[in-house]
Amino acid sequence: MLGSLFKPKWLHKDAKVRIQAITSLAGDSPELIQLAQNDANTGVRLEAIAALTDIPTLIQLGKRSDTLGERARLRLIALVPTNNEHDDALLDVFEWLKSNPTLMGSLARDSERGLTLRKQALAEVQDEKLLFTIADQDVSREIQYQAASRLHQPDLLRQLEKKHGKSNKRLRQLLKERLAAEQAQQARLTQLETLCKDMEALGRTGQWAQDKTRQRILQQSWQKQQAEGAIPPELEKRFADAELEFNQRLEKHEAAVAAQAPLRAVFEQCLSDAEQLQAMLQQPDTSVTLDKVDAQLADLQARWQAAEALPETEQVALEKQWEQQWEALQAARQAVSGDLAALEALQLCCRRVERLRDTEQSLQAKQLTDLQADWVKIKRPVHLRDVTETLEQRFQQDVSSLNARLKREAEQRTQILAEIRQELEQMEADLEAEKYGEAVDLHRKITQRLQDHSDLPTREVGAIKRRLQAAAPMIMEFKDWRRWGTDQAREHLIETAERLERDETLDPQTRAKEIKALREEWRQLAQMEPGQQRKQWKTFDSKVTAAYEVSKQYFAEQASQREQHLQDREKVCAQLEALQAETDWDNVEDWHGIYVAINRQRKAWKQCGTVSHKDWKKVNERFNAAMDALEVHLAGERQRNFAERQVLVSQAQALLDNEDLAAATEEAKALQSQWQITVPGRPKDEQKLWKQFRAPIDEVFARLKEARQAQRSETEERIAQKEALCEQVEALPEQSDDDFTVAPQTLAELRKAFNELQDIPKSVQKKLEERFRKAEQAVRDRQAQLRWQSKLAELDTLATESQTQHQAASTLDAAALAANQQQGETLCLQLEILLDVPSPAEFQQARLEHQVAQMSEAMRSRQQNSDPAQQALSLLQQWYKLEAMPEAAFTSQQARIQALRSHLSGEAASH
Repeated sequence: MLGSLFKPKWLHKDAKVRIQAITSLAGDSPELIQLAQNDANTGVRLEAIAALTDIPTLIQLGKRSDTLGERARLRLIALVPTNNEHDDALLDVFEWLKSNPTLMGSLARDSERGLTLRKQALAEVQDEKLLFTIADQDVSREIQYQAASRLHQPDLLRQLEKKHGKSNKRLRQLLKERLAAEQAQQARLTQLETLCKDMEALGRTGQWAQDKTRQRILQQSWQKQQAEGAIPPELEKRFADAELEFNQRLEKHEAAVAAQAPLRAVFEQCLSDAEQLQAMLQQPDTSVTLDKVDAQLADLQARWQAAEALPETEQVALEKQWEQQWEALQAARQAVSGDLAALEALQLCCRRVERLRDTEQSLQAKQLTDLQADWVKIKRPVHLRDVTETLEQRFQQDVSSLNARLKREAEQRTQILAEIRQELEQMEADLEAEKYGEAVDLHRKITQRLQDHSDLPTREVGAIKRRLQAAAPMIMEFKDWRRWGTDQAREHLIETAERLERDETLDPQTRAKEIKALREEWRQLAQMEPGQQRKQWKTFDSKVTAAYEVSKQYFAEQASQREQHLQDREKVCAQLEALQAETDWDNVEDWHGIYVAINRQRKAWKQCGTVSHKDWKKVNERFNAAMDALEVHLAGERQRNFAERQVLVSQAQALLDNEDLAAATEEAKALQSQWQITVPGRPKDEQKLWKQFRAPIDEVFARLKEARQAQRSETEERIAQKEALCEQVEALPEQSDDDFTVAPQTLAELRKAFNELQDIPKSVQKKLEERFRKAEQAVRDRQAQLRWQSKLAELDTLATESQTQHQAASTLDAAALAANQQQGETLCLQLEILLDVPSPAEFQQARLEHQVAQMSEAMRSRQQNSDPAQQALSLLQQWYKLEAMPEAAFTSQQARIQALRSHLSGEAASH
C-alpha cells in the first residue's frame, strides 16, 4: 500500500491525475509514449498523443482506425514541418500528409528535407506561384525540374526560360517542351471551342442542306479530337447539346418544308418552265420571234411574282435560283436576239442585191464588189443554220444573176453606141433635107440618151457631142418658135411651188419628194429650152427653197440624232479598245468580270440608234475589230476553263467508285467549290457539261442521306436495347426476399451485354451508364442486406443453441468452466476493442494489457481483413459455440454480447 503512495502521477489510478501529469513529461519520453500506447482511459491516451513528439510512435498510433489514430495523425501533421529527422519514415505514411496543402508546400520548399519526401510533396502542390518560386530559386536542379514540369501558366514558363534557359540545359529543354505542349493544348482548346461555335451556328442561316453536310464534317472533326485525347466535359456537353438542338430544329424544318410542298411546287414549276424555255432558245427555229419570247418571259415573271411566298430563308434561296435562271434566260434571249439581228442583216443584204437586181438603171461593177464585201463581213447566226444556208443560196443566185446582167449591159452599151451613131447620121441627113422638126427631136433624143447612159465610153461620147455641137446653130434657130410653150409650163410649176409653201399639213418627207419632183420637171423643161429658164428661175427657186425649209429642219434633226448615235457607238468602241489595251492578259484575275464588261458593251452597241450610211461602215468595222481582238483572249480562256471543268467532271464521276462515303462527300463538296465559270461556252455545251458534273455528285449525296438514316436507326435501336437492360437490372431489387436470387454471373452477363452496345452519342451513353451503375449498386446493396440478415439469423440460431447448451452442460468441472469463462472474456474484449465499444470498468486493465500484448497481431489481422463487421461476426460465432461457464459469468458476458450485437446492428443500419 505504501508503494502505491509513491507512484508517479502518470501511473495514478485517477485518469484526471494522469492527464495533469502529461504536461510534466517530455514529448519523446518513454512514460508519455507508454501512456499514449497503453493507458486504459481513452481520454488520457488522446491527451498523451496531443503532447507526443516522437514521430515513430505517432506513425504507429496513426495506423489505427479509431479516434486515437485520427488524433495521432493530426499530431504528426503538426510536427512534420519542424522535424526533419524521420523523413524516410514519413514516406510510408505520406497519404496522411498530402491532404494538407500547407504542409505539402512547406515540405516542397524546405531544402533541408529528404529529397524523396520533397518530390512526393512537390507532386501534391497545386499553387502555381509556389511552384514557380521553387523552380526559380531552389538549389536542387532536380527539384527545380520537377516544379517546372508542374507549371501550366505560359507566362511563368517564359520567365523561367528567360532566366534559367542558358544555365540549365535540361530545364531549358523541359520549358521548351512544356511551352510547345501548352501552345498545342491551347490551340486544341481553341479548335474545340471553334467546333462548338460552328455546331451552335448550324441552322441559323437557313442553308439547311449545307448545314447538314457541315454537321457531318463537324462530327468527324470532333471524333478525331476525341481520338487524340480527352475533351473537357463542359465542351463535350456543349457540343452534344448544340448537335441535339440542331437535329431538333432540322426535324422541324423538314416537317415545315413538307407542309409547304404545294407552295414550293408553284416555284419549281416556274423554274422548270424557265429551263424548258431556255432549252428552246438554245435551239431556236424560224418561228421564234422576240415578241413571242418576251411574252413568255413576261408570263413567267408574272407567275413567279404572283406565287405565295415561302418562309424567308427558303424564299431567299429560291429567289437567288430564280435570278440565276432569269439571267440565263436573258442571256439566251440575247443570243437569239443576236442571231435574229444577224439574220436580219443577211436578209437586208439580200434585199439590197434584189433591189439592185430589180432596178432598171445600168449596173456598175463596183456595186457588185461592195455588196459581196458587205456580205462577207456579216457575222453568221450561231443557230438557224438552215435559214442561213437558204439566204446564202439566195444571195449567190442573185449575184450570179447580176453578173450576167452586167455582161448583158456591156453588150447593150455597144448596141446603144451603134444606135446613137445611126441616129446622129439620120439627124445630119434630116438637116440637109430641111426636115428640122425630125432633126430637133433626134438632137434632143441623142442628147438625152447620152445623159441617160452615163456609163458609155468617154471617147465615143466626146466625138458624138462634137457632131451635135456642129448641128446646134441650125437646131437653135428652129427652137425659137417653141419657147412660148415652155414658158407657160414654168409658170405652172411656180404656182405649184407657192401652194407647197403655204401648205403646213404636209409630211416633211412627202413635201421633200414633191419639191424634188418639181425641180426634176423644171430640169426637163430646161433641157428643151435651156436659155429661157433664167427669166423665171429666181422666182421658182425662192419658192421651192422656202417650201423645203420645214423638211430641211426635219432632216437636220435626223442628222443630229445620227451624229449623236455615232458618238455613242464610238464611245462603245473606245471602251472596248481601252479594255483590250489596259488589261494584262497574261495575269488576268477576274475573267468573268471582263466577260460581263464585254457583254455590257455589246448590249450598249445594240441599243445605239442608226447612223448615216457614210459613217456606218467605218464605225461598224471599228467595233468588229475591237470585239475580234477581245474574242482572241476570251476564246483561249473559254477553252482553258472548259477543259478544267471537264477534269472536274472526270473527278466527280470517279467518286462513284469510292467506297469511303465520308471521303467521297468531302471530295464532292471540294469539287463543287472548284466549279467556277470564267468565260462560258455555248449554252448547249455548258448545260451538257453541268449535267455530267451534277449527276455523280447528286448520287453521292443521296447515298450519304441513306447512310445517315440507316446509322440513325441503328443508333436508336442500340439505345433502346441499353434502356431495356437498365430496366431489367432496375427491376431486380424490387423482387421480394424469397424471389430475390441474383447470381453474380447473371449481373456480369447483363453488364457485358450493356458494354457491348457501342457507337451511340456520348451524352446519351453517359446518362445510360450512370443509370445502369446505380441499378447495379442497388442489386449489390440488396444482396449485402440479405447476406447480413442471413448472418444475423444464424447468430440468433447460435444464441438459442448456446442457451440450451449452457443449461445442459452444468456438470462440467470447475477447471473447464473457468477455462470457458476466460475464453469468453477474451472474445468479449476482442469484440469491444474491434468495435470500439467501452468495456466494463473491471475489465479496463485487462483490455489494456490485451491490447498491448496483441497489438502486432491485431495490426496484421487488420491488414488481412479490413472489414470489422466480418471479424465481429466471426468472433460472435466463436462465443456462441463456447461450452458452459459459471452462471454469473455467462449472464455478464451475455449482456456484453447483446450490447455488442446492438452496436453492430446499428452500424450496419447506418451504412
